[in-house]
This record gives sequence, C-alpha cells and structure tokens, in this order.
Amino acid sequence: MLKVLHTARYAGTPWDILKSVVPEGFMVKTLDELSYDCLVQEAVDANYLLVSGRLPIDEGVLSAARQLKMIQRTGVGTEMLDIEAIKKHNVPVYVNAGVNAQSVAEHTLALVLACLKRLPQINQQTHQGIWKKQQVGVTTRELKGKTVALVGMGNIGRLVAKMLQAFGARIIYTDVVRQPAETEQGLGLTYYDSFEAMLPEADVLSFHCPLVKENTDILNQRTMAMMKKGAIVVNTARGKLINPDDLYDALKSDQLSGAALDTHYEEPIKEDYKLAELEKVILTPHVGGLSYEAFSQMMADAIENIVAFEEGRLTEIESKRIL
Repeated sequence: MLKVLHTARYAGTPWDILKSVVPEGFMVKTLDELSYDCLVQEAVDANYLLVSGRLPIDEGVLSAARQLKMIQRTGVGTEMLDIEAIKKHNVPVYVNAGVNAQSVAEHTLALVLACLKRLPQINQQTHQGIWKKQQVGVTTRELKGKTVALVGMGNIGRLVAKMLQAFGARIIYTDVVRQPAETEQGLGLTYYDSFEAMLPEADVLSFHCPLVKENTDILNQRTMAMMKKGAIVVNTARGKLINPDDLYDALKSDQLSGAALDTHYEEPIKEDYKLAELEKVILTPHVGGLSYEAFSQMMADAIENIVAFEEGRLTEIESKRIL
C-alpha cells in the first residue's frame, strides 16, 4: 500500500473529503499533531507528500523521507518548500494551478463590495437595533466608475477582471508579463509597467500575484503615501506583500479608508494583531480558495496527479510540474 502523507492536519469534513478521493492501493495519512517533529516522523515511510499548510518541506523532512517519489501541492504556493533542498534530493514537485481561481476571485469581489458597502459595520449596527437609514446609507460607495488596480493578471486576476466588468469599474493592472492585446481588449484592461505607477489612480488596490523576494512588503509606508486618499486595499494573494504596521498607520490616519485581508503576514494571526483592532478592516482566515467546490476539486486533482505519476502517465501532468 502506497502512503500519501498530508503535511498538515485535517479533521471533520475536510478530512472526509480528502479520504473520499483516495483510490485502492493508496492510503492517506494526516498529521496526528501539527508539528515539524510529527511531520519528520511520518515522512520516514511516505511515498508521496501532499503538501498543505505552513510546515516546511526542508532538508530534515527530505532526508527522513527515503522512499519519497514525488511532492504534490494542494494549491500553487511554494513558500513552504525549500527549493534548493528539493533540487538536491531530485524530487519532482507538482502544483494545482488554477484549481481554486473561481473561489478566490469570488472572495475578492465579496471583500471589495463589503468594504465599499461597509457591510460588517452596518450589519453589526442593525443587529444592535440601530436604524439610521440615510445616515448610514450615504457612507457607502458604489463600485461603478471606480478604478480597480490589480497586481497580477494570472488565472485569478483575469477572473476578477471579468467580474468587475459587470459592475462598470475601470480596470488597470500590472504584471511581470503583459497580457496579449486581445485579452486586454476583451477584459477592458489598461496596462501599467510598474506597481507604483498605478497607485495614484487606484480607488481599490487588489493583489493577485505570487510572493517573491522582490515584492515582499511592496505595499509599505512609502508606497501607501502614493495612493489616493480614501482608497481601499484587498489582499487574497500572500500576506507578506503588505507591511502590516504600515497598513495600520495608513488606516489610522485615514490615508486609506479600509482594507480587507484574507492573507496575513503571519498565519494564524496572533492575539496582538493590531489590524484586528480596527473597525474598517475586514479579516478572513485565508479561506478565499477553500469553498466546498474548490476544496473538493483541489483534493481530487491532487490525488489524481499522484496516481498518474505512480502509473507513469507523466505527459498528462507535465504542465503541472514546477521542479
């Protein structure tokens, strides 16, 4: 029986979904406790790693995993992978590109609208019996006519842009690779050759790019000062794109009117997370890509990649290999 080791800890419905897609001949094991020591111990007889969560897949894990054939990510992020160690051990790595793009795009749009419509604050007031119809209504804003700046135009960015079209928003973007002219025309996109060039025009700034060394803390005190006063920031990409202390200061000073964050500098967030103090900040626990539909498909696709690898059907999954 081939062992697939899930490198985080699932329980309840998520664990049931994962187990349900594992075929005969394979067994899946989730960690008994979410610790590095437990991961190393379980890796000893693992044939495949199904990588989720934030525990590092490093030299210690790879040295222990002497029977390891392949590493499969449940998603696309690679920040938990020690790339040099993986190359040293010559272990192939596969990802699930685009599998949860629809879910993340919908979550992004929900966060944008929740900020503009001040839904958390108004919901709380209404639950408390506060009925200030006109007074509250005029504090909200429409998405129509707003300039939305998208950082990154991959699978998720393009879906967000398509959704924004229906609201009549102006869409600008930047990316290391510019989209073809027909894509820009079809999605109503205007390209900017730098992140900073977009900032003075953005009513909404939304991140849809991977995290690399060069863009860590790209939204900071200096770049937030370039933004239009009263703009909002949405992040469903990677938490370390934004300096949280600088974001807190920009919100406290009203340079920015709101922020909605699904990803955070440290996850899970700590008790002293300053951004959680602010009413104008919406926080979700990195759930943007984990709708029931997306999660189910993510697990099914990941296990299918592992089965295809074991059966030697490598051409079918070549496009998903990154190492």
